[in-house]
Amino acid sequence: MFGEMELQKELRKKLERTWITFFGRYGKFLPVQLKAIPVVLQGKNVMIISPTASGKTEAVVAPILERCIKENWRKMSILYISPTRALANDMYYRLNEQLKELGLSLSLKTGDRPKFNPDNPPDFLITTPESLDSLICRHRASFENVKAVVLDEIHLIDNTYRGDQMRILLRRLRHITKDDFNIYTLSATVVNPEDVGSRYLGNFEIVISPGKREIEYTFVSSLDEVFYYANYEKLRKLLIFCNRRAIAEFAAEECRRLWGRNGVVVHHGSLSKKIREEAEIFMKESYYGVCVATMTLEVGIDIGDIDAIVLAEVPWSISSLLQRIGRGNRRTQKCRAFAIFNSEEEKIMLEKMFEAAISGNLEPVLYLPDLSVVVQQIFSSLFANPGGLELGYFTKLFDGFCSKEDLIDILEHLKKQMWIEERGKKWFATTKLMDLGEKGEIHSNIPSDEVFKVIDVTSDKVVGEVQFPFDYTFVLAGKVWRVVDVEDDKIYVKPEKSKSFIPIFKTHKSEGAFFSYLPEHLKKKYKPKWIYGNS
Repeated sequence: MFGEMELQKELRKKLERTWITFFGRYGKFLPVQLKAIPVVLQGKNVMIISPTASGKTEAVVAPILERCIKENWRKMSILYISPTRALANDMYYRLNEQLKELGLSLSLKTGDRPKFNPDNPPDFLITTPESLDSLICRHRASFENVKAVVLDEIHLIDNTYRGDQMRILLRRLRHITKDDFNIYTLSATVVNPEDVGSRYLGNFEIVISPGKREIEYTFVSSLDEVFYYANYEKLRKLLIFCNRRAIAEFAAEECRRLWGRNGVVVHHGSLSKKIREEAEIFMKESYYGVCVATMTLEVGIDIGDIDAIVLAEVPWSISSLLQRIGRGNRRTQKCRAFAIFNSEEEKIMLEKMFEAAISGNLEPVLYLPDLSVVVQQIFSSLFANPGGLELGYFTKLFDGFCSKEDLIDILEHLKKQMWIEERGKKWFATTKLMDLGEKGEIHSNIPSDEVFKVIDVTSDKVVGEVQFPFDYTFVLAGKVWRVVDVEDDKIYVKPEKSKSFIPIFKTHKSEGAFFSYLPEHLKKKYKPKWIYGNS
């Protein structure tokens, strides 16, 4: 049985080509790396769960590259799938110099970076699920040599139409590759790793490195109070999280009033890539600074060390709260956080969320497949195979995800809508579908932002509007509401009494953009049921 010193030495020998590049400046491996690297080197599928900034990216990338060099893998052998473009960009800049040092090529393919040269593919490709879908359709042969697939921040897409799309894309990859490949999933917060891993990894091992950090939080009623504490505690850099882009812009104006216009930047999905990158660089390089962001900065984009996190709105879930506060004080064992509340109900909700986060009681999540992915993947597969596909291909592709009966119903419905056609024993894309594919409109299942009108069932009055995603319980107009029903673009709610209030922090599962293409009876069958306790 190795002690830690012996294990450090042994792993250093095994990473003879990548040790200096990835770990030389630190001089040793971190706990998650000691656990994960041996398993990755053995060629096993691995789910790695470890806190933000604990070194899990290096724990999987370094041993994969070690194998790549030793085993002389061919081009396009490694795929790194990021849930967001911003995180993909950050990972590209983070790894580019390291791969150059090792004599390996790296490329980035997203909606912002659409270029891809199939005649000279990279050794290591960073992309998103949607861009991977597009590439598989157009450059199938480029993926024949894939040996490793890394799914980063898996909790952000699992149990959504994007996670389900990724599941099916992995199956399509297995149809393409000459040999089998390994899959690695990374996350800081997964409630049930066995359940999540089974959807993507097949046979796999779980590596968990707790590394729990202390959470120190303070409730405040305004950004003015945050400004006071920041001065009193000499906090130089703050990251302020909002749920919605409009609120982020409003909060940024308030911050400019307090900290000055030159010390405040904004980061959210509506901004151009250039402006987001300028905000990231500002926070990384400035001595003082405030960044107001939405969930675009929940994940591991490098913006330097942050002294404190501010929650300007109640996070969507406990997992989201942990992701957000985990972005602060990355060099210490204490997370400093401030939470702004606008009512007593919000304060109670935040208190319960922090208590759950500190105790490690993350909310359980019921997995529900999204059949919109069946439509989207039928479209994508037929577009990629103009020579047609037999029913057997689809039954195998969706095995365990969609019943054969439902699959046939979907195929027949799409045939009636003239998206696909059946000739002999094969299914084909119609000209209508091929035209949609040529425009690049079949690879993303992300719906456009939907706004829902909130109606109080006790008074039949409109309370306001909320945007996807929303929770079973949420705060609006200074009160806590519990969802009773959802119809079309309306959410019916009733007030939640604070004394009996037990929060259920589960984000509502939005359907993918292709959900509307399903037969009516399947829409009703797979629409999420709105069942609540305390109602």
